[in-house]
Amino acid sequence: MKTEKAIWEHLKKETDKDVHWTRIEAWAGSGIPDLNGAYVWPSLSQETTIELWCELKVCSTIKFQGDGLWRPAQIAWQTKRSRVSRNVYNLISHPRAWVVRIYGAEHVTQLHDPSTESPEPLMILPIGRGMWSAFLELAASRSKESPEYKDSTESPV
Repeated sequence: MKTEKAIWEHLKKETDKDVHWTRIEAWAGSGIPDLNGAYVWPSLSQETTIELWCELKVCSTIKFQGDGLWRPAQIAWQTKRSRVSRNVYNLISHPRAWVVRIYGAEHVTQLHDPSTESPEPLMILPIGRGMWSAFLELAASRSKESPEYKDSTESPV
């Protein structure tokens, strides 16, 4: 997809009946991702609500990385939030690629720095109808996992 707006519109159109999305405006807060979503996934208990955060990016390199794509405040927000939640994602597209790559926030530093090895995406979604249900299933499964702390003595908050 060629623009962040195109990613957002496709995601919203395909998931609107299942997910309550809020598009966060850039002025709302330094570093907060573009989207917040909440839903109940059928494979989980009806009492379990899944909440996720998504940063939308369109990159110009085929490595799906980019110096300057993420502001320092965005990296800081994702790093801090990923200590308490596994459901923070970077949805990255390339104007000539017909896929959206999904990366967890735990890889935002590598994604920002093109001198590092490109991390493996959690998922690669070919553009098309029904593509987002696999992403929602991924988020539901990761919501049951505990965040992995780099330092076991470090406070999660």
